[in-house]
Amino acid sequence: MDWIKIKSFDNLYQAEFLKELLNEQGINAVIVNNRDSMLLIGDIELYVHPEKKEQAEALINEYYGLTMIDSFILEKPVRNYQEFVEGKGIETIFKIREDNYFGFTNYELFVRNEDISKVRPFLSADNIEGWQTVALCYRDIQIYLRCKILEENNIDTLVLKVKDINYKLIDINLMVKEKDYLQAKDVLNKMQDWAVVGEFENIDKAEIREQFLFNKGIETLIKQKNGKFKLYVREKDKDKAIDLILSHKKVVKLRTYNSLIDAQADQNKLKDYDINASIVQVKDSMFLLGGYDLYVNDELAQKALKIITDKD
Repeated sequence: MDWIKIKSFDNLYQAEFLKELLNEQGINAVIVNNRDSMLLIGDIELYVHPEKKEQAEALINEYYGLTMIDSFILEKPVRNYQEFVEGKGIETIFKIREDNYFGFTNYELFVRNEDISKVRPFLSADNIEGWQTVALCYRDIQIYLRCKILEENNIDTLVLKVKDINYKLIDINLMVKEKDYLQAKDVLNKMQDWAVVGEFENIDKAEIREQFLFNKGIETLIKQKNGKFKLYVREKDKDKAIDLILSHKKVVKLRTYNSLIDAQADQNKLKDYDINASIVQVKDSMFLLGGYDLYVNDELAQKALKIITDKD
């Protein structure tokens, strides 16, 4: 099928953002990077299929001229960050995006491009006065569950995502008001009404089980303690979770992706064929680089690979 260029960029992160925006709205988009990394010349180009050109351009025009500074799947933490930023005299734009492709709502905070230098100091948790980081993660679902636990204890939260110069996610800061910090820490340490259902030597194995249980409708939280990664579920789900884990067959890595969107697209494609797949983010502890690994049960690996290869 033919492709048509709809926009050129100087920065890869701008192209990545708009690519993800289009993918999440069901528009397949690809990036062609013609930029020389040493000489910094050449364009980074975004392509879509010709029949999607008009729709893609409309979406891009809606967001053009704005830079997203925060996003999350719960509204209140983003609103709290918005209140802080606007308290510094910086105008923000709040958007609610219904993600028809992956089936969730995302709350997003933007500033105009000409204001990005003003907001840059406040993209660091160290400069959010009155708030303190109570937990660090690099996956939305783990911050989401911790937010829910704190909200159940009437503790307000703020979520701040920290990214590198290439717009790759480094960490997600879960912050609480300084006056609530000790209580929040205590709540997250005690994990009342949660039970341990597994303990693992490395984060990858814990995240595979987490994704597996999540696909079965069970909220799962990972905590690191004494060099081990413990898997928690709600007390009411403990027996069901243990039974599911015991029945969970050996899994194998199917493919590694540079983009989470691409991994999720193949995950959803496999789901159409009743094949459950788990995504594990690979993160180099020193360089904060990596990709996303897609895992399936070993007896389904051959069939799954054929499905996503045929799609390619």
